[in-house]
Amino acid sequence: MIIDNKYTIRHKVLTGNIDGKCRATPMEFAVLVQELAAGHYSCSGLSIPHLQRMGLTWVITKQHFEITEYPLWMDDLIIQTWAQTPKGFFCLRDFAFFYAKNGKKKSIDEAFAEHIRIEEGEENLSSIKEEYKELKMPIFRASSCWVILNSETGQPVKPDTKVFGNLGFNDDHLEGKVFAKISLPETWDIEASFRPTLLDIDVNSHVNNLTYLRWILSYMSADFCKGKLLKTLDTNFVSSAMYGEDLICRSSHAENVCIHSIIRSTDGSEVFKARSEWADERELSRSLIVRDRE
Repeated sequence: MIIDNKYTIRHKVLTGNIDGKCRATPMEFAVLVQELAAGHYSCSGLSIPHLQRMGLTWVITKQHFEITEYPLWMDDLIIQTWAQTPKGFFCLRDFAFFYAKNGKKKSIDEAFAEHIRIEEGEENLSSIKEEYKELKMPIFRASSCWVILNSETGQPVKPDTKVFGNLGFNDDHLEGKVFAKISLPETWDIEASFRPTLLDIDVNSHVNNLTYLRWILSYMSADFCKGKLLKTLDTNFVSSAMYGEDLICRSSHAENVCIHSIIRSTDGSEVFKARSEWADERELSRSLIVRDRE
């Protein structure tokens, strides 16, 4: 559904991206960001297959995530994205996730009981348009920067009305320090060598942007992550990694901040870098309640 030029849908947190305490993981947010952008562009005839017919494609250059609360398994969310008016070659897109009406479940038992009532037609959900008017503070905000490339030359293409068609814009933007510069340290705490597999490759025939996030979150110190949750994340997609390349993922930890970098082992050229900030898990999440069986 499009509301105020914002692509808005309902989402239930399921088991595919939850952690050992039944909380949504950072990858849950990242997957939803990608799917929302794809859904919005596709509704306007701007999906990658649409653009490929014009000899064009989308690539992401930067992202910024801010997480204020982690929803739990079976929580219901209203999630949305919108495109801002292009600035030169750059297409900016923002995201916001909210708890839906009664979406923050009191217990897993209540959540499943409600789910069954809805499935059996005993209870109806409010319309997204009705709930949109009552949305409170978002539990997640994000900004991203995209560029359209000529598929043959790899050169950026300035978007115009022919490309964007009927896509509507909304210039709401995440306030604060977005797309901050990421400085790399002189030394690294972890360095791990690996190669992208076939499962890492996307529709553009290079590594999917979600895979970079999974790599950097995988190659971190378990001691550093203990008792913490990701609070903010800034990412720079520098160059595309391809299937079978020899790569090195590096991380450096200091207090609650981690710097991440992925380079090619052959020449040291940079592929991806990121900065993550972490906070005490008690500040960002609640505990899952399970009722005693009668």
